[in-house]
Amino acid sequence: MSTTDKARRDLFVAWEAHIGTDNATTAMELLPRQPTHELVTRSDMHAFGTELRGEMAELRVELKSEMAELRAELKNDMAELRSEVRQEITRLD
Repeated sequence: MSTTDKARRDLFVAWEAHIGTDNATTAMELLPRQPTHELVTRSDMHAFGTELRGEMAELRVELKSEMAELRAELKNDMAELRSEVRQEITRLD
């Protein structure tokens, strides 16, 4: 059910009579203007959180895998460099 502008105005007038203009204005500012079907619910947030956790887990696995690959490449590069340095030292002796 979507609230009409007239219904909002009627509510404001009723509140204004009971709690004053400033308080009625504050209350109306706190009420959402969107139709209720557009508001986010707790279940929406829970589903979003679940989806986000899943995506974060996937990213974590990807990152760990890429880090392991980089670590292996770095070890290989260091081993090659060590071998080259040894060969140069041997050649210079």
